[in-house]
Amino acid sequence: MERTIGFLKYRSIAIGISIAMFIFFTVFTFLNNGFNLGIDFVGGVKIIAKFEKDVDILKIRNVLIDNKTQALVQQIGKEEQNEFIIATKLSNKSKSAEENSIQLKKICLTNFKNVKILGVETVGPAIGEFLKKSAIKLFFITLILITVYLSFRFEFKYSIGAIAAIIHDIAITIVFCGVMNVEVSIPVIAALLTIFGYSVNDTIVIFDRIRENVQIKSKQTFIEVINKSISQSITRTLLTSLTTLFAVLALYLLGGDVINDFALVLLFGIFVGTYSSIYIASPTILFWEKFSSK
Repeated sequence: MERTIGFLKYRSIAIGISIAMFIFFTVFTFLNNGFNLGIDFVGGVKIIAKFEKDVDILKIRNVLIDNKTQALVQQIGKEEQNEFIIATKLSNKSKSAEENSIQLKKICLTNFKNVKILGVETVGPAIGEFLKKSAIKLFFITLILITVYLSFRFEFKYSIGAIAAIIHDIAITIVFCGVMNVEVSIPVIAALLTIFGYSVNDTIVIFDRIRENVQIKSKQTFIEVINKSISQSITRTLLTSLTTLFAVLALYLLGGDVINDFALVLLFGIFVGTYSSIYIASPTILFWEKFSSK
């Protein structure tokens, strides 16, 4: 006989933890001057430079600090090639991205010998504003499409549960970025969209089992059916989550600075997505079922 775990017995505690976590993360973020928006959203300059072999990241950073320039330095390619990306935001609003680019190149050429500037990329504030608006639009378009699909594939109450879980996951992950001072850039937006898909996929597996068990005529209440369905799919959920977490953890530990923020956001998002499928999506459809029956 299958063992049924009473997951929803703790739904009030779980929702309370989510609310407390969101409030704490939000307050902490704004007490620390808000989100750390990347060059893609506030504008800035990236240059790719090739240095002599005796130049390392620490030396480049020290020179930039001495010249009162805050910049992110990342090594790219093979170590022996000694190529670096140097990226800085538009710290001075009176200067254009082009002027900041000239200043950054001048610092490199003045303080290092035989420097080759391989490429320059500038992003103005107007482009950054466009990217912000595009990211917000993409978020709402994705929500609408998922709602339509789940309403067609299951029932409307299931789409409400999935949307509640997605909003929960994205909201908490965004303020988590603020707490961890993660630079919000295009790769981080890509990580958030990946969490979208992961959360929905995990939730649909549970919902599909709920629908199958509802069709079986039994004397069980709806909450008992939900607990039974989660219990039946929990092994699959945990195995999928753990294998994904191991892969993303490897990216975080071994991928280097370039993808650290992307991997960190994914790590947190996968954990939250697994949790929300059980304690946010399922209680939502239970609430909707009780509300609609009245």
